[in-house]
Amino acid sequence: MKDILGIEIGNKTVKFAEFRRGTLRNFVCVNVPDNAVMNDALVAFEAMGDLIKETVKANRISVRKAALVLPQTDVYLRRLLIPAMNEKQLMVNMPYEFKDVLNMDKDKYIYDYSVIDYVKDEEGNVKEMDILGAVVSSELIDKYVEMFKRAGLKLVKAVPRELALSALSNFLNEHNENKDFAILDLGYKTSKVDIFKNGTYEITTTIDTGGEAVETAVADLLGVDVHLASQYVEMNKDDILSNEKVVDVFSSAATEIMRVMNYYAFENPESTLDTLYYCGGASLMERFIKEIGEYVNLELKPLASLSESTDDDEAVTKGAAAVGICIDE
Repeated sequence: MKDILGIEIGNKTVKFAEFRRGTLRNFVCVNVPDNAVMNDALVAFEAMGDLIKETVKANRISVRKAALVLPQTDVYLRRLLIPAMNEKQLMVNMPYEFKDVLNMDKDKYIYDYSVIDYVKDEEGNVKEMDILGAVVSSELIDKYVEMFKRAGLKLVKAVPRELALSALSNFLNEHNENKDFAILDLGYKTSKVDIFKNGTYEITTTIDTGGEAVETAVADLLGVDVHLASQYVEMNKDDILSNEKVVDVFSSAATEIMRVMNYYAFENPESTLDTLYYCGGASLMERFIKEIGEYVNLELKPLASLSESTDDDEAVTKGAAAVGICIDE
């Protein structure tokens, strides 16, 4: 890890993780401008550039090299088992592996990959490659480059959130490299379950419930706007999170999470998955976590529990991917 600023742009907040000399020195979380992000996709690049610039200045962030967490809406990510080939052949082949999702000329995309394993024949010769391939629009990356330039920063790295989470979890707990585990990211608009097999990313399932659904339920209950409801949720005013209608939101989400985990266990009977680590802004609601624990037949632990340093708990809980992207695997 070098001097680098990890940034994750969410639906409600932007997370900043400043690393200097390989150590997390500063973690900042600020609200996203209204309508700047729509369903995980950034739509107001100039406004976001200005917000990043203001945040960097206000918090005396000195690092100028930035690493960006790419949301699912920005990147196509899939695990591939392909015949053995060299790097040049692989880059020629990559567009064909994603032809079902590319909607523009193949030359308008950036391709990347990481090798997970090599499959060898009886004589020890490599016959297949198990890789994780990624594709992102070059036009979109150009927009991000300009956005960071507007903020006075240089974009040097862009990584899918799934791989940023993988890097963080394996860094915090080296034993994860040899076992199955899952991360529950309780976000604002949605929640995501990322499953890792033998420490390697396998699949993500998105659940359409997050902190926003809780705020909406509270707003309806109390007859207030969502902004005020957000404050009530954060402070759990008058134990509002124990209200029956709010608990119904928790239960609905917990049921979907349970279904995801049960389906994976059914499809993968050999799996050693026994722990679900949780993070994300909505995971700060203890009542939410308690409800999930009632439904999911797995050990439920905060992702931050993997770290021996209590100083990193807030960053790992609120901005796991922003921290993870700064880690060189």
